[in-house]
Amino acid sequence: MKTLSLSILTILLPLLFCTSCKQKKEQNENNGTTVRTIQVKQSNDLRKREYTFTAKPFRTSELSFRVSGPITTSTNYVGNYYRKGDIIASIDQRDFKIKKERTEAIYNQAKAEFERVENLYHKNNISLSAYDKAQADYITAKTAFENACNELNDTFLKAPTNGYVNEVYIEQYQDAKATQPIVSFIDIDHLKIEAYVPQEIAANVSVPSKVSICFDAFPQECYEAEISEISKNTTRNNLSYLLTAIISNQDRKLLSGMSGKMKLDSKSNDNNLISIPQTALCHRSTVGDYVWVIDQSNNTAQRRNVKVNEILPNGQISIAEGLTPGEVIATSGLRFLSNGTKITEQRN
Repeated sequence: MKTLSLSILTILLPLLFCTSCKQKKEQNENNGTTVRTIQVKQSNDLRKREYTFTAKPFRTSELSFRVSGPITTSTNYVGNYYRKGDIIASIDQRDFKIKKERTEAIYNQAKAEFERVENLYHKNNISLSAYDKAQADYITAKTAFENACNELNDTFLKAPTNGYVNEVYIEQYQDAKATQPIVSFIDIDHLKIEAYVPQEIAANVSVPSKVSICFDAFPQECYEAEISEISKNTTRNNLSYLLTAIISNQDRKLLSGMSGKMKLDSKSNDNNLISIPQTALCHRSTVGDYVWVIDQSNNTAQRRNVKVNEILPNGQISIAEGLTPGEVIATSGLRFLSNGTKITEQRN
């Protein structure tokens, strides 16, 4: 009897399990896959764009001597400030002073001799060849003297503009070679604001024009900068263009390397741009970018290819082609969807 009961249970349990699964499957088919959806709307904020940036020095220079020698004066530290014309470092001048004095003496002698020969030549008391030789000696001596003066002046390394020492490559008492970098020097009386923008901005923003700049370090303050240039070719990522704006920083409150946001108005004439959550966008290498559009007549999902324009702030992305305002798209459960899948909407 016990054996018979076990046999009956062995037969009935699989039948009950199959019936339960079938009922659950039918219930799911009737109710459909539950997904969150939104109605596509044209954004009113697409004209206001924000782009992150990092401030850079207006000029960056690697300063070097034009002559060689041991450095005798150099008290450079990273962050030292110099005004235009201030001496940053100097080379031992002894040899250069001696050379200047020697060439000066030769120059004075050649000059006096040329003046004497010139007077005699104008009186027809000396030949043209003697006059030419005296003139050549004078020019040679003058050139050597001027060169010696320039070399003596070149023993001083002077600040080309107002600015700060950014890096120090050679310390005091080390031998410096001509053209060898001594310090890196930055000018931050103005700052370059560089941001990467999409093609519709690069094609429509005029130069010069004004943009609003907000630094992360000073969120309550906004500054006005002037766009100086926009690159005419995409950057290495082949997606964006480099926009450069210049901002005055005479009080040097702002520092190079600070980050922030550049705000500007788009002048795009394309009024069909709409924005959707980034979570609604799907991508496959064989298909491209697409979204799941919900057919309101029968509550089914349909795949729709779209053309992406650019990524927007707050987790949004703008769509150039493929969607129209009023359509409904899925924003969750996307990996469970296929063409014709029945869905149950849960509006955001």
